[in-house]
Amino acid sequence: MSKRQKDGTSGPQVKLAKCDQTQPQLPLPLHDGETTEKLQDAWSRSLDVETSCVTLQAKPFRHCIIKNYLSEEFIAKLETDLSQLSFNTKSNDLYSFKQTNDLKTADSPSIGAFASLLKEKMKDWLVEVTGIPLNDKVAITSSIYEHTDTLLCHDDELEERRIAFILYITPPSWTMVDGGTLDLFSSSEGRIKPEKVVKSLLPTRNSLVFFEVTASSFHQVAEVLATDKRRLSMGGWFHGPPLARPAQSPEPKVPLKPWTDGYFDMVEDWVNPLYFDDEVLARIQQDFEDNSEILLEDFLKEDKVQMITTALQAKDLKWTQTGPFNKRHYEQADSTSMSELVQQVAKMFQSEAMFLLLGRLTGLTLQSEDDGEEDSHGIPKCWGEVRRWRHGYYTLMHDEDPHNNDFCLDSMFYLNSLDWKSDYGGYVSYIAKGEDEELLTVLPKDNALALVYRDSDTLRFVKYINTRATDRQTSGNQDGSFFEVYNAYYE
Repeated sequence: MSKRQKDGTSGPQVKLAKCDQTQPQLPLPLHDGETTEKLQDAWSRSLDVETSCVTLQAKPFRHCIIKNYLSEEFIAKLETDLSQLSFNTKSNDLYSFKQTNDLKTADSPSIGAFASLLKEKMKDWLVEVTGIPLNDKVAITSSIYEHTDTLLCHDDELEERRIAFILYITPPSWTMVDGGTLDLFSSSEGRIKPEKVVKSLLPTRNSLVFFEVTASSFHQVAEVLATDKRRLSMGGWFHGPPLARPAQSPEPKVPLKPWTDGYFDMVEDWVNPLYFDDEVLARIQQDFEDNSEILLEDFLKEDKVQMITTALQAKDLKWTQTGPFNKRHYEQADSTSMSELVQQVAKMFQSEAMFLLLGRLTGLTLQSEDDGEEDSHGIPKCWGEVRRWRHGYYTLMHDEDPHNNDFCLDSMFYLNSLDWKSDYGGYVSYIAKGEDEELLTVLPKDNALALVYRDSDTLRFVKYINTRATDRQTSGNQDGSFFEVYNAYYE
């Protein structure tokens, strides 16, 4: 008789192992050698393949969707633990959403266990499938996108990022009408510019999406349209040796041109007489010299405003979208389809008469010295375009902005923007290069001319116009859009 039996036991005890719900595992199909080989072959040859839980696609760039990535019990635990964390509001030219700090130090068993799964088993599996030599660095945060939040077009290339991943913890009822899709952009051969959205991936609960980060991995999080749901996710990057980034040709500078001669009669006939009064001009000039900006309300006569607004709403006026998406997205009027009236108004804002009036309003030297000695660099010049702004349009800041030429007077004349609110977006934000704090915000105001003097170290962007703007419908305008006659003047 064994000692254990003498102690009153009936024999060796077998302790059954229990499933530890705090230690997530990779989905069983990812452990299957045949599945892994199939994915590995498809990745290396840029082919599409689909298995029971994995969809791998090569276009527009290699990306993969893994369904039912974790158990529903563990996803629910993550959702609960994430709700206890602080989320910081993040908003700039590129995005608007809420995000945690890096979660590598989060005091939560479920979050820690998920991070460990990524750093160990998932990283090894990704190396095997993709052949990318990942290191031990994994960045991970959690993000919440709510009504009107978005992340605009970008490529993710930064700090040795090699594979991006997103785990969705959205409500099971999330559909395409709720927005918040992960949109993938195509890019033209040999050019590192996004062309158009060619695929939109639904943020399905408990699915994990990953893709290779390259110079052409342009993507965005589409605006969340749902008003009663939030798009919760955990995401980040696996890191490795950086890829050599193809050389990019800078955008050509916008060509400048001297003023159009004359237009004195038209300026006098169209502009509010208030802005020809000497006392008013003196006060405006002093305000501008003190602040480097001013808003001139009721700039044109009311009957003229009605005429030009109607002309801009004409169905035969064609509008051309401008890009690329990682820098700007709005419409400009096609000069070949402009009516005579629209052409004349556009020319008026670039005319000799307007240069002289703006010089009196601002105190800037916007006229040539008549001494016969000035070279072409000293001649005041300008460039401009007639723009249409509506839901989904924006511009982004970037260092090599072809519109950012030295010292410049920005002139923004707004039409059809009655009752425009900052909640819609569409405002112009000025920021000093390398800083986060806004220097100035210009909100579109109907029949108002905004003037801002800036240097090459001051960047500007137009905030993304969100879906709230579509609720604003004015006469002859069913999409909430407004118009801008934009010009930049150089001394």
